[in-house]
Amino acid sequence: MEPRLALDILIVTGPLGAGKTTAVNRLLKAEVAAGRRVAVLINEFGAVSVDGALVDAERPELAGVENLVNGCACCSLRDDVVATLKAWCDQPQGVGPDRVVLETTGLADPTDLLDLELEPELVGRLRLAGLLTVLSCLAPVDHLQTKPLLHRQAALASLIHLSKADLDPSAAVAWESELRTAFKQIPLIATRHGEAPAGSPDPWLGDLRPLPEGWAPSGDTSFAAARSFHLDWDHPVDPAALEALLLAPPEQGELLRAKGVCAFAGWAPRNDGSDRWAFQLADGRLEISPLPLRADGTAPACVAVVIGTGLDGGEWKQALRELERPPEGARRKVSLKPR
Repeated sequence: MEPRLALDILIVTGPLGAGKTTAVNRLLKAEVAAGRRVAVLINEFGAVSVDGALVDAERPELAGVENLVNGCACCSLRDDVVATLKAWCDQPQGVGPDRVVLETTGLADPTDLLDLELEPELVGRLRLAGLLTVLSCLAPVDHLQTKPLLHRQAALASLIHLSKADLDPSAAVAWESELRTAFKQIPLIATRHGEAPAGSPDPWLGDLRPLPEGWAPSGDTSFAAARSFHLDWDHPVDPAALEALLLAPPEQGELLRAKGVCAFAGWAPRNDGSDRWAFQLADGRLEISPLPLRADGTAPACVAVVIGTGLDGGEWKQALRELERPPEGARRKVSLKPR
């Protein structure tokens, strides 16, 4: 049996809703097209992996898909990251993956992932190929200075993708100016629909510089302050009511992110046989995209995930439940606000 080559790993980071999963899907598609075996490790904030369902539906040919939820890959779930990577490294050449994409939660400081190569179980078996940071040009440009975590995610990058440049070219120009001033040494690419232009730098050939002396995890409180709520839907939901709920300012707290999978009342299944749709709320925009059936012909479960600070979980779950439009004769579950 030929010796196992070192496993290349690419870390993809960036704020909530920046477009990381879209970028990851593009990366995975390119790896599969090139004939390489690639796996993905997805870390999501909360108890349910929506991004994992999106990747699994889009890329059923992957060498592996693992989801880490209810914690941060950089700290509380680090042992799980190491265990998963070790298991993939233990697989024989040609069976296990050649490359791994690790997508962090948007609330994570990736500093503590840059030394994965030094883990005793991974020494000589893992190569950190790069750190791709995805930033959305639809976010206020002053976030580079007012959001310390975003600034650190950018500062650690070997390559920055400025996403959604097609949606607001003028905002993309403003972000490019700020980023090139702050990080002259980091390559910067404006992407459209998650895709970089031909001839762009290869994320897998990243120039990772040593951390500055004294650099340590930020201790940012974003992760501790945020809360995630999810609700499993049993029936199709009203599309107009979903849009109204998610785009209206919450009565209390701040809505950081919302995403999920649903069927829409009154919408017939598409030609591919699926009636599932993925929805994503980020930067004040609600995006809806078709979600195909899994490779085995089954449909992903319908679920909504809401992430924010200071939100009333009971109120949100009740509001999400009220979006359902049960077929005639069916009953909707009653969502009780916790005492």
